[in-house]
Amino acid sequence: MQPVDFTTLMAACAELRRDWLPARCEQVVQRDRTTLCIALRTLKQRGWLTLSWHPQAARIHMGGPPPRVPDTFTFSQQLKHQFNGYALVEIEPLAPWERALDLRFARRPGDPIQWHLYVEVMGQYSNVILVNAQNQIVTAAHQVTEQQSSVRPILTGTPYVHPPAIAGSFPSLKESQQRWQERVALIPTTLKKALLKAYSGVSSALVRDLVDRAQLDLGQSVDTLTAQEWERLFEQWQFWLQCLEKEAFRPRLTQAGYTVLAESTETASSVQGLLQEYYTAVLNL
Repeated sequence: MQPVDFTTLMAACAELRRDWLPARCEQVVQRDRTTLCIALRTLKQRGWLTLSWHPQAARIHMGGPPPRVPDTFTFSQQLKHQFNGYALVEIEPLAPWERALDLRFARRPGDPIQWHLYVEVMGQYSNVILVNAQNQIVTAAHQVTEQQSSVRPILTGTPYVHPPAIAGSFPSLKESQQRWQERVALIPTTLKKALLKAYSGVSSALVRDLVDRAQLDLGQSVDTLTAQEWERLFEQWQFWLQCLEKEAFRPRLTQAGYTVLAESTETASSVQGLLQEYYTAVLNL
């Protein structure tokens, strides 16, 4: 199963901001123990926002309505109570290169933000956390005690603390090819391992996409690449960073999973639709 990486999260976030803000919160339903659905209504449309803290399939996207079965989960009941009469007005990344979003709620656009719903897409540590305007945790999909984590407990009534800062070097459009190549080729290993070790914010799926587009092989050793091959790979690296900067994505299902950097003209209608289709299939929803 392909997890949502930073690039996919930014692609989903860009579409949500463009097409679904501001939106009135009309309903909150928890469809299973790791998936929440929020009914949103804009001036033009109504749909269901899916938020999941599944350890392998944490994600955020617009999707279909939840099944019509009784919702017995406490988390959704708490959110339903707090979001009554509120609108989702902003969605922002929590920090650069972090797989976490801050969904902000107010009475109406332009009013002070009263609620933050933090969606942390972080593998087995994924979580959805409701925080009030005073930065106090009101409820969380998964509470974490001090015994479970002395670094970052997540408990009702305590201050919300951001996830630990990501260590390492971050990709940059300003970085020269020479400096980038030196960093990637520092240790003689495969292209896949080299790219993953050289930079934070890079995933296995992204490396696969970039290497494929450069017509190279993931198992190639970095010390065997020719000057032309390095140039092709750097071009794809720059293309990816430009897509992030411009919020220009091309979603498509692939044999290995999916991509938001498709070369083919046969792309999915939206990142939302792509994620809904892929995870519905792999999770057998």
